[in-house]
Order: sequence, then C-alpha cells, then structure tokens
Amino acid sequence: MNVISGTVLLSPWRIRGLSIALFTVISAALWIGFSADTYFASDGPFYFAIILDNATFTHVSPSRAHAEYLTQWPLVLAVRSGVTDLKALEIFFGLGVWFPWILSFAISLYATRERPALIFFFLISMVSLNLSSWCLIYGEHLTLLLLVWPIFYFGIMRRRLTFLEQLLTALLLVAHLKLYETALVSGVIFTFIFTFRSWLEKNPRERWGSGVLASLALASVVIAVTWIIFPRDLENRGHFLGAIVASLAHPYPWIGLSYVTLNMVGIMFSSSRLRLAAWIVPLVIGGISLLSPGIMGGISFSTRTLTLTALPFLMLITFLFSLSRLKLTKDLAVSVSLIVVGLSLLYIRHLQSWVTFKGEFQGILKEEKGFVDPADHGDIDHWGWTNPLLSYVWAEGQVKSVILNRNFEDGYEPFDPFTEMVMEKYLDQKPSFLREKKEK
Repeated sequence: MNVISGTVLLSPWRIRGLSIALFTVISAALWIGFSADTYFASDGPFYFAIILDNATFTHVSPSRAHAEYLTQWPLVLAVRSGVTDLKALEIFFGLGVWFPWILSFAISLYATRERPALIFFFLISMVSLNLSSWCLIYGEHLTLLLLVWPIFYFGIMRRRLTFLEQLLTALLLVAHLKLYETALVSGVIFTFIFTFRSWLEKNPRERWGSGVLASLALASVVIAVTWIIFPRDLENRGHFLGAIVASLAHPYPWIGLSYVTLNMVGIMFSSSRLRLAAWIVPLVIGGISLLSPGIMGGISFSTRTLTLTALPFLMLITFLFSLSRLKLTKDLAVSVSLIVVGLSLLYIRHLQSWVTFKGEFQGILKEEKGFVDPADHGDIDHWGWTNPLLSYVWAEGQVKSVILNRNFEDGYEPFDPFTEMVMEKYLDQKPSFLREKKEK
C-alpha cells in the first residue's frame, strides 16, 4: 500500500512537532475542564476528601491500586508535606490526573520515533475515548486507556527491542497489572504479542526478555479475571454490562472510530468516496452533538466500557497501519489535526452544563444556612450521593450550609452529613449546625 503519487509527505521531525502541538491542545482542553472542577464530577469529591482526611491513597479496589498510585501521588505528597490551601490542593489533584497523560505520551513519542505517524492513533484515542469520560476524568480506566499505548508501540516494533526498551516495557507492564479490571483484554493482547516475539526471536536477550514481558502480561490477565469473578461490588458488575450499551450514545467514540476506519479503508482501496465519508460522518455527528450543552453524566460514566470495545479496535487499526507502507501525507496530517482540535473544542463546549450546575450549586451554598433540602431548589444534584461532599469542596473553607441528597431520608453513604464532617483540618469555618451523634 503505497502513497498516491504527487502527495506531499511530512518529515519525521515535522510529524513529531505536530503531535506535540496536538497533545498540547488536548492538555489545554483538559486543564480548562480542571478550571471548572471536572475532577469533582461523580465520585471525584469522595476521592479528594479521602486523600485530604487520611493523607494516603484511596484504596478503592486492589485491582486498581496502580492507577490510584499514578494519579493520586501528587495530592498525597502535598497533603503529607503540610499543604493546607484548598485551591493549591485542587491543583495537585489535577496534576495527578494529568500525570499519566503526559507520561504515556512522552514514552509513546519515544517508542514511535522510527514510525512517528503511529502516534496519531494515540492522540485520536485520547480525544475520542479519554475525553468522553468528562465526569470520570480521574477514573482508573483512563489510566489503562493511556498506558496501553506505549506498551503496544513497543510490542509491534519490527526489530529487536533494546535493553532500555525492554526495561521500559517491563515497568509499564508492572503498572498494567493493577490498573482496571478490563486490563483482561489488553493483557490477552500483550500476552500474545510478546509470546510471538519470544517464539520468533533467536537472540537470547530478546527471547528471554519477551518471555518475561509475556509473563507480566499474563499475570495481568489472571489478576483481572480474579477480580471479575470476585468483584468488590456485585452490583457494579451488573451495571457494567448495561454500560456497554449506554456508551453507544456518546458521540466522541463514534467520531474518532468513524474517521479512522473510513480513512484507512478509503486509502487502502483508493476510494475518494470513503475518504470523503471520513469527513462527512464525523462532521454530522459533531454538528448534532454541538446542539447539546453537555453529555449526560450516566452516558459519560458508561464510557469506562470502551476499554473493552473501542480500544482493541483502535489498536487493531494501528497494527494494520504499522504493517503497511502507508505514509502520513500533508492532507492527512491536516485532517487528523482538525479531528483532534475539533473534539477538544467539542469537549469544552460540552462542559457548559457542568459549569451551569456548579454555578447554581455554589449560589445555593452562599444563600442558604444549615441543611438544605434539594427539593427546595429544583432537586438539584449531579450525582446521586455527592451533594454533601460538593458542599464541602465548594465551600471555599467556609461551610455555612450543606445541600443534602434527594434521598436523604433513606440514609447516607459514605458519611452522615447530619453528624459528621469531612476535610475538617482544611476548614476555616466548620459547620456549627451539625447534630449530636446518637449512641448505638
């Protein structure tokens, strides 16, 4: 599969420069979201409060421990170092969320230096899969979506890995052991890739090194299967299956996957119609979704299932591209750039509903005193059980009111807002309206 004659090719250094520029655009969109506290969507304030109160990692699930370490270490370090300013701690929270993004991109940039065009598949994965989880932007599954790519790039190299490359891959696979339960799928893929490399090679270092890498990948499969069979929450497993269907309603994955698929098939078969469709389909999907001020939290939350569905598909397309002699043309680079920038802007557009919710919520906190029934304010809530937590993280250290959950009469998890407080050490004004805790 050769490039059509007459097309303008980009040099490797231009491709790498463009990829860095596009990653900067994605990161800017991510941090614009952080400026609106997107890391406090869904379970985010719970994670934040746990770390502030206990000065340690959340330890939500052993199967996700390494993702927690990778995303929470800046905040844990800041808390243990004595930082008490809440605004500063929020920045550390955001830095932790961003850390796997920049780490994975930097290593992927190194891993694709001999075929730099491969990095664009990762960038498309970032904007179409990772950014789709706006309300779960701190989520462990996003770390899996990120770290999979540098491992994959090292695995599909068509030469022997250097010792440094083997070491980097081994460290990434150690991290991969406990990122998320759906590491089962990527673990199977990596086990096959590195087993094949070990079988194919005659060089002892490459053969034994690939064998070790295959063993680490297989270990991640065993760990994932164990936690799938014996989950920390049986209800979550049932919801996960339904989330696969719910994720189909999210526009970002469809934009990214349709663009990649139609372009690849169009180039392979020299079909100008398919390549035109690769523009039209994403534009139609994006245009329709642009009319909405936001993506529903439940749909965004369901995108954690993309680690099982869309991610392996994108990896397959990337692998086929790596086997081909296709080169990145100037026209294709421009179209990829427009997709990445377009999805980044669409992500910012869809933050509008969250920004509106945040403004209304903070307005109620300033107007009201004591416990607030959400029914008095249009049943305001974003996530079923996080109103009290948001009341603390958005109080700016002055807790004068606590907005209750809609179902506050049915009990509370993870804490009772009537008798308990969170982040006590970080409050300038503690809630004076708490009730005495009844003895059991």
